[in-house]
Amino acid sequence: MDSAVGDFATGDVLIVGDRIAEVGASISAPEAVVVDARNHIVMPGFCDPHIHCWEGSLGRLIPENIPQTTEDAIGGAPESGRSYMYSAHRLFAPACRPEDIYAGTLATLLAALNGGITTVVDNMHNARSPEHSDAGVEALLESGVRGIHAVGRPRSGEWAGTFPADARRLRDRYFRGDDQLCTMRLYAPGSDDLTELFPVRKELDLWFSFDSGIEKQNLAALYENGSFDGREAINHANFLSAGQRQIVVDNGAHVNVCPRIESQFRYGRIPYGEWVEQGLRPGLSNDNPMTYAIDMFAEMRALYQLQRVDQHRSGSAAASLREILLSATQQGANNCGVGDIAGSLTPGKKADVVLVDTLRPHLFPRNNVLATVVQGAGVESVDAVLVNGRIAKWDGRLIGVDLNRALRRVQESHDYLIGAVNWPYAAVDFED
Repeated sequence: MDSAVGDFATGDVLIVGDRIAEVGASISAPEAVVVDARNHIVMPGFCDPHIHCWEGSLGRLIPENIPQTTEDAIGGAPESGRSYMYSAHRLFAPACRPEDIYAGTLATLLAALNGGITTVVDNMHNARSPEHSDAGVEALLESGVRGIHAVGRPRSGEWAGTFPADARRLRDRYFRGDDQLCTMRLYAPGSDDLTELFPVRKELDLWFSFDSGIEKQNLAALYENGSFDGREAINHANFLSAGQRQIVVDNGAHVNVCPRIESQFRYGRIPYGEWVEQGLRPGLSNDNPMTYAIDMFAEMRALYQLQRVDQHRSGSAAASLREILLSATQQGANNCGVGDIAGSLTPGKKADVVLVDTLRPHLFPRNNVLATVVQGAGVESVDAVLVNGRIAKWDGRLIGVDLNRALRRVQESHDYLIGAVNWPYAAVDFED
């Protein structure tokens, strides 16, 4: 995924320590440990800039998630069990204890790693107390992913009111190193009054992640006065005008779209093509695990098919397979603020590498590599994952994690939360 390096039908990748030292058709390294990756696709890890990881214990809890009002379709919160906004933020989020944040976050990140996602921005919009924030960070550090903790306020319910002031403590306790695997940033709904966040951002020198509503801000003024500086990642990126999109593009900020989630919440509106036409290719993100399993292969396929539908209906240009994969790797890394060290197999970058097994029956025989990754492969095809040069998955199994313990913690959290909110729906049915 680096045009300057090129692609190789057969080739070698040399890793020294935590970095890629060389990529080529044939590398001489007599002292190296050799991993026989024949019959595999060797590619950079996926980079996801937008997952609400705390929801992991509630995975696939709302299988239909059909909006029942216009308000719900654009992110409102009517009194409906089928509404994500209502279920996540009014019911479950206030019931979460720190241990539920830990269990859900760890579950989500292990699922991401298992599917070849090596970098994740955890958009933590349930920081109800410093203890909740600590639990999320500790799960992030334990997971082994290249992670960014984006701390933000809860969307509803009672909470300690410690955001954004607690960001200073989090930085000092967990994120003071210059070359750490995990870092932090600030998260906010785009429609919020951001005044209180700007001094914290400046003091701690942090990126922003914004969820829906950024179109309600005076973007031109924010860039002119220096409150925004290009280190903004805009999740969803819906509903901005062409003029607002151009301001974002001209100031070097980043956007990501969520193909599967948008088909549920926003009338299927995925503004991927509009952004590309104005000079910025979005990244891809999974958003929330309450609705779908974390799966970047599924996001790529959904975007590719939706692009083709738009092409057939309106004659608009559709992204190529390579461009879709670029969104899931390098463009995602750019959104994560790590584009200079991740997102491609480039000498000098960190060794975040995925091996896809092409001997799986559904991927054999081997023909086009891009069609195989975007149109054929899945989580089950990911044979090995390296993060920062460390093996995180090998021979189809996660390494260095007590998976049984993690699953047990998730089940305990799930059972507690279901009981705490008196969730009325059965696991095998979803009738009102």
